[in-house]
Amino acid sequence: MTKEQIQVYTKRITQANTSGLAVILYELTSIYIEEGKTAYKAGRAEEFERSILQAQSFLQELMSMSKMENQTGYDVMSLYLFINKQLLLSIVKKQPVNLDECAGYLNKLRTSFEKLAETDTEEPLMEHVQQVYAGLTYGRGYLNESVDPAGDPNRGLKV
Repeated sequence: MTKEQIQVYTKRITQANTSGLAVILYELTSIYIEEGKTAYKAGRAEEFERSILQAQSFLQELMSMSKMENQTGYDVMSLYLFINKQLLLSIVKKQPVNLDECAGYLNKLRTSFEKLAETDTEEPLMEHVQQVYAGLTYGRGYLNESVDPAGDPNRGLKV
C-alpha cells in the first residue's frame, strides 16, 4: 500500500463505527490478497509472503469481531476459516492457493456489510480523535483537509 492509501484508511478507521470498521477490514484484506497475487506474478516471493501474512492478520481481526449468536454467524465464521486455511496454504506452498475464490467471497461479504453500514447509526468506536475539516481551502483538482491545531484538550495520554 502507498503512504497516501495508509493515511486515507487511518482517517477512515478513526471515524468508523463497528460495521464501518468491518467494511474497512474487508477492503484491506482484499487489497493485500491482490498485492500478494501481483507480487507472485512478478516473482517477488518475500513480498508475496508479507502481503498474504498481512491479509491474514486483517482476516483474524474480522474473525475476532464475529458474533456467533445464530446460524449466520457460524456460516460467516466457517467462511473465514476456509479463507484463513487458503492463506496458510499459500504461505506454506509459496504460491497462490484459491486466492481468487477467497477474494470473491470477501467482496460479497464486504458488499453485505456496506449495506449494513449505511443503516448503522452507532457512534464511532474511537473517541477523542482529532477533528478533520474538509473544504476550508481548495487546491487545483483536489480538496484540502486540515486538522484542528488547538485540538481536543481531552485527547491523548494524561499522566
